[in-house]
Amino acid sequence: MIGSILSNRYEIVEKIGDGGMALVYSAKDTLLNRLVAVKILREQYANDSEFIDRFYREAQAAASLSHPNVVTVYDVGTVEKTPFIVMEYVHGQNLSEIIKEQGQLNPADVVKVSIQICSALAHAHRHNIVHRDIKPHNILITKDGQVKVTDFGIAAISSMSITQTGVVLGSVLYFSPEQARGNKVDHLSDLYSLGVVMYEMLCGRVPFRAETPISIALKHIQDQPVPPTRVNPRVPPQLEKIVLKLLAKRPEERFQSALELSTALEKVDLGAAVDADVEQTQKLTIDVSERLDEQKLEEGEAELSAVSRKKPGKRSKKARSRAPIVLLLLLLFAGLVFGLMVFIPELLFPDDVPVPNVVGLSVEEAERILAESKLKMAVEIEVFDNEVPEGHVISQEPKAYRMKKENQVVFVRVSKGPEFVYMPSVIGLSHREAQLALTQAGFTLGEAKFVQTGEHPVNTVVDQEPQPDEYVALGSPVVLMVSQGLDTIPVVVLPNFRGQELDAVRQQLAELGLKEGKLIPEFSTMIPKDHVVEQNPPPFAEVEVGWEVDLVYSEGSPASGRSDAEGVQRWTTNGDWHFKQVRIDVPEGRDQEIAIIVVDDFGAREVYRQVHAGGSSFDFTAQGRGDQARIQVYIGGRLFIDRDFVE
Repeated sequence: MIGSILSNRYEIVEKIGDGGMALVYSAKDTLLNRLVAVKILREQYANDSEFIDRFYREAQAAASLSHPNVVTVYDVGTVEKTPFIVMEYVHGQNLSEIIKEQGQLNPADVVKVSIQICSALAHAHRHNIVHRDIKPHNILITKDGQVKVTDFGIAAISSMSITQTGVVLGSVLYFSPEQARGNKVDHLSDLYSLGVVMYEMLCGRVPFRAETPISIALKHIQDQPVPPTRVNPRVPPQLEKIVLKLLAKRPEERFQSALELSTALEKVDLGAAVDADVEQTQKLTIDVSERLDEQKLEEGEAELSAVSRKKPGKRSKKARSRAPIVLLLLLLFAGLVFGLMVFIPELLFPDDVPVPNVVGLSVEEAERILAESKLKMAVEIEVFDNEVPEGHVISQEPKAYRMKKENQVVFVRVSKGPEFVYMPSVIGLSHREAQLALTQAGFTLGEAKFVQTGEHPVNTVVDQEPQPDEYVALGSPVVLMVSQGLDTIPVVVLPNFRGQELDAVRQQLAELGLKEGKLIPEFSTMIPKDHVVEQNPPPFAEVEVGWEVDLVYSEGSPASGRSDAEGVQRWTTNGDWHFKQVRIDVPEGRDQEIAIIVVDDFGAREVYRQVHAGGSSFDFTAQGRGDQARIQVYIGGRLFIDRDFVE
């Protein structure tokens, strides 16, 4: 496998992982010149057609997730009939390795990691994807502390029970009770598994262990976990309550969403465990002092009584010498009680303060300003950004001017600066092909410049800026120089050819200066024979003279089957056209270009391109043809949605 090239693009470099379902390799993406991870399904599953079908469906669902805390799925393919997935390569360790190295993690680190996992789960659950296999091995942490959850959707293909051969013990350790029973699971099962992971981070061990997978599953169903504070006294009480609530046997008793859990984690007082230790020490000190005082007073009273009996009217010198010590201890005790009365309310009932705006500031400046408002700062994630300088804050949560308790944490997203890649060449492609190729490679489109030349075919890209192989920031706008011949090319608005006779439409194309593209026959019970069923580009699209127009035309009702006597395959309208609505949420911040591409029986085509304000949302409905039709949404040059029309 080492040295092999998959899909004429991914060159296998080395083996980096070995899981129960797949082997993982690092590979070089020769098109974009970047390192990727390739997961190849194990041979024992490669001949199971149902398994492979589900593998593809779930892989494509996972590819629809685009989130900083989710390992991005770039591509899906086959090698010798065995499916593989191309994913983002993450430099770092998985959480399992970190726990093995460090044992019990700092509660503050546990909160940071858990909030990022919540963010990933919330994104997946909004897209109706349940992970089903949340465990430390599937949680990667970069050197910068960014959490990346992997195997989204892939774990969902496994319908195996815990008694089947090949089930790894590690997954059963994190099963929810409903998984252990073999019941249908939903997003609340992921939250239970996250509770197990949090327990392991805090305690250095999982809540339930046994000799066999069946025994472990029964413990998940029947047993209650040992409270984390009994294993690790440093765990804050609030955090313990959160973990135990996540581990509730009944799903309705858990947090009901990842967002609700994240909100609870943000409110955890990370100083509570330290305060509890101090309070316990103070209590013990006070108790000892009180007992000493009582003992000394009793001894003094006894001696005084004895002396009085021996020598009435005279006081013991020993009793007089102890009196100042007793008085001093009483004064110290009174001062301590007064101090607790003054400071305990401040600790238990801190004031509300407005959160200052730190967006755009350096990390150091943001931390200083938050400290002045008696707030703490934690870096939630570091991401690439073409606009915000490296080491500066992109966004914050809570947002500026909202109220938050003193000493609570404000989470910030920090820029890593631009991500640089080598610019691919689109010279020689048609204008439309170049636009699609650049969008799918992660770039935005600059303003096209038309060049009058007789040396190149019309509508061909003759130059580009940045130049091919130049090292540029991903998401940069690309300016294309397009040949328009020696004369200026006029723009034509496409008529609606649907329902018109094919010969008449072909004549109109010639009169408009447009070319015939694909002519595709299709049986239809609705459209008369030799009339146009569909066209690409769609009606009223603006195209340049010389553009190719694809036409689907009717051959009338089918006599029998889908093929004619000559064996020519024809389309039928029944069930071939599909509609898909997607919800597009533009990330907070600057305005960004939104490009929507449909990939179907016609090939890849752009159906939408507009600039939208940061933080805005909108719905878009697209039409695609064929069971393999997909819709792709690019925001600022980055793929955010890649879904099948038929799921």
